[in-house]
Amino acid sequence: MRFTSNLTAILALLSSTASVFAVDHLRTSTGPNGVSGGTWTTSNGAVYGNLNVNEGCRTLAVPGMTDFCIDWANRRAHFYFEGQGKRCMRQTTSDSYNCNGGTCHRGEWDEVFCNWRVAGEKEGE
Repeated sequence: MRFTSNLTAILALLSSTASVFAVDHLRTSTGPNGVSGGTWTTSNGAVYGNLNVNEGCRTLAVPGMTDFCIDWANRRAHFYFEGQGKRCMRQTTSDSYNCNGGTCHRGEWDEVFCNWRVAGEKEGE
């Protein structure tokens, strides 16, 4: 009996910490005209495409997301889901390729610890 209760406790701990490591992912592509589109993949595997990821802030068509802001110059983004605090991403890879006679760019963005503040935000928000 003791073994079973210890095993149950260990499994409960592992399942509760697994969500800490689950992160969202963004794949971006920018055409020769400078317009950026993206595909968002949630930590549970849901995929949402055709997203406007041009510079600035907006609401994306991702269920539960209330705000998304991208800062291309600094290769970072932050976003909010209902009932959650600020979450952040950084661009982890980027490459360029020839498309339709111009240069296109694609990038991969992964969720990271938020180590910057947005204008008007107090430390710890």
